[in-house]
Amino acid sequence: MSWPQPPLDRSIVGWDPLDEISVKVGEWIAELGRDRENLEIEAKVGRIVERDGSRVQLPVMSETIVQMQPGWRFESTMSESQHRSINNFLNRAVEDRKRGIKYERQNEIDYFYRQEGGASVRVTRDAGTMQVKEGGIVIKRRIADLNVICPNHDLDYRISINVEQPMSELPVGEPDRHREKNRLHYTHQRLCIDLTQVHMPDNPKQPSNELELEFRDATQLLRDALESGPAAAKNEWTPYYDQILIMLNNVRILIRNSVH
Repeated sequence: MSWPQPPLDRSIVGWDPLDEISVKVGEWIAELGRDRENLEIEAKVGRIVERDGSRVQLPVMSETIVQMQPGWRFESTMSESQHRSINNFLNRAVEDRKRGIKYERQNEIDYFYRQEGGASVRVTRDAGTMQVKEGGIVIKRRIADLNVICPNHDLDYRISINVEQPMSELPVGEPDRHREKNRLHYTHQRLCIDLTQVHMPDNPKQPSNELELEFRDATQLLRDALESGPAAAKNEWTPYYDQILIMLNNVRILIRNSVH
């Protein structure tokens, strides 16, 4: 079937209605991120599960933002086959030079130091040189999460807002724990994508497979949200909402190209 000529109107008023999930996520980020510094805004892929580890089942037929219930949790892991299929998909995308996707491998070790008052300092070192990475000493504080279930696919996702407060000096004493990360780091326009195998010392032969997408400049994203405010108040699509939609589209494409 060919496309109609002339093209059909998008609606009776000539344009698409606002994408509700993008608008909800965008409003949520703008509200909770306002007046904060050192923000990290990321999406992690995984599964929303019950206490017994089984995936949450809801009477919905499409992607839906959910209110987390007692006993539910988000597991930010995937199977080895899902990890491999996403890796292959991203590598093919890198080969398409028109997309401008850049790629590098990162081998790092995170060390965690418990501080007075309960805060934990994370120190990230290059696994080869053991030098502290640039900006690699931080205290990470969770602000909020938004969980999205995708009943037509094997994976769900969570959007998180965190503060990563940089520290200038190494913590004193020995670390409480550490983890080794073998990471494939991709960058495309305003996003970066990290596909990571995480090895824990208590179970080194069973790494966890993780996928996350992050805005490269959260400060600029929040500026764009502020500038888009007047148009958003009039229910107009804005460049800020478009950035949110682009991130969500990338999450969706990666989920749909994972093979369990």
